[in-house]
Amino acid sequence: MNWYVLFIRSGQEESISDFLNQSGLSSFIPKMKVVYRRQGRSELVEKIMFPGYLFLESDLNQQQMDQQIRKLRMRKSGLVKLLKVDKEGTPVLRDEEKKHLEQLLGKNRVMDHSVGLIQGGQVIVTEGPLKGFESRIVRIDRHKRRAWLQLDLCGQTTTACVSLEIVQKLD
Repeated sequence: MNWYVLFIRSGQEESISDFLNQSGLSSFIPKMKVVYRRQGRSELVEKIMFPGYLFLESDLNQQQMDQQIRKLRMRKSGLVKLLKVDKEGTPVLRDEEKKHLEQLLGKNRVMDHSVGLIQGGQVIVTEGPLKGFESRIVRIDRHKRRAWLQLDLCGQTTTACVSLEIVQKLD
């Protein structure tokens, strides 16, 4: 199965995903669980990982998917374009990028909260999907329980803000 990435109008991810699923395409919105503090209590909330983007999973090739999206754009506003590398049909997501996303998101396509510690200036993730991705963490905000993860997507390097709780700092 190929994965395709749709650039859509931000804020319409759910409605466009529903429309595409009703039209016979398998679409999903990568989400993540993020810790929010409200009135002194911490709670996990699902948040869209890449606002303005929608992912499609299909066995169609690039040209077939392009034609399908062109037809659907006439029926639904908010679909901006299907991201592609070239006109020859190279999928925008390489196999390695797809594999990394599958590891992070899991089967339900929602990235869980990760827990780790800092030892000698190095981040060590002890549990959660960020385990094994420590070298890709470029910044941490311990107060907000967030980490900025550098990912290769669509042939470019992008940074995603993900949930990481640092429970201990060892010197």
